[in-house]
Amino acid sequence: MKKENANLMINLKEYAMPRFKNFFKKKNFLSLEKLQGESDCLVAGPFLGEFGWELMQWQGYIRQLSKFYEHVIVYGRPSSAFLYKDFVSEFIEMDIPSWDTDAYLLRDFNYSEWAAQFKDQDILIADNRCKELPGLMNQDFISYGDKKKENEYDLVIHARDIPLLKGNKKKSLRNWSTESWDSLCESLEHLKIAAVGIKELSYAPQGTEDLRGIESEELCSILASSKCCVGPSSGLMHLASLCKTPHLVWTSNYNGSKRFGGVAYRYLRSWNPLSTKVKLINKEGEQPSFNYVKNEILDFLNNLHEKK
Repeated sequence: MKKENANLMINLKEYAMPRFKNFFKKKNFLSLEKLQGESDCLVAGPFLGEFGWELMQWQGYIRQLSKFYEHVIVYGRPSSAFLYKDFVSEFIEMDIPSWDTDAYLLRDFNYSEWAAQFKDQDILIADNRCKELPGLMNQDFISYGDKKKENEYDLVIHARDIPLLKGNKKKSLRNWSTESWDSLCESLEHLKIAAVGIKELSYAPQGTEDLRGIESEELCSILASSKCCVGPSSGLMHLASLCKTPHLVWTSNYNGSKRFGGVAYRYLRSWNPLSTKVKLINKEGEQPSFNYVKNEILDFLNNLHEKK
């Protein structure tokens, strides 16, 4: 084969293969067909994807839209009901797990069939990506959590511990080892530390107060009342941002796509609508040494104290 033909085939492969794969990839689902403004009732949901995306790319849009309707009905996970409490007329619980698969796909849920039950209401249905919403409207964010002295901790940690199952290999790679968490908390025993998260998907190191599994309203109060939240990139860290809780996060620069500026920029700017103080530590990637994390925490807490 001539060199020119070989280069042509290489270029064609590089051009065509990504497009060929995207052709068969499940397309984003965002239905605006029934959002016509002809009803005084808005039905929104169900949002069943990743928690961080619900916080930063969904609930804020529904709050903004709610200003134009007399009644707003939101469908979603039971644990998310608190997010909509300030404006919703009715929250209807739907318990469909997604953490154990690729949350973008939700293989066992048919949005179109679900939407067929509604006849004369405006409906906004979207999966985890909600890709087109930013070009249609603004979001309205509020801060969550009542500050209470009895709920104050020096550190609130989210030691995510997602098991390795078929379909979620990437998620488990972001777990920090339980040994590292134990070493960190042991070295910071002079601090009052609480561990939060879903009980089956997180870890509570020895010496911490185990608050895993508490209700969302109490969790937000704990976050809002505490000095700092710490952990690898997760939805709970984005919740800390909306509770105005200073947070220290580590992740890899290669974690996630470049949409919305990539994961690092999201924490600092595009997914930080309340301008909450945040420190991103990426120097050692997704598996930093506990000494590195400890020193960064102490430095962050010291700076927060000095700026009071």
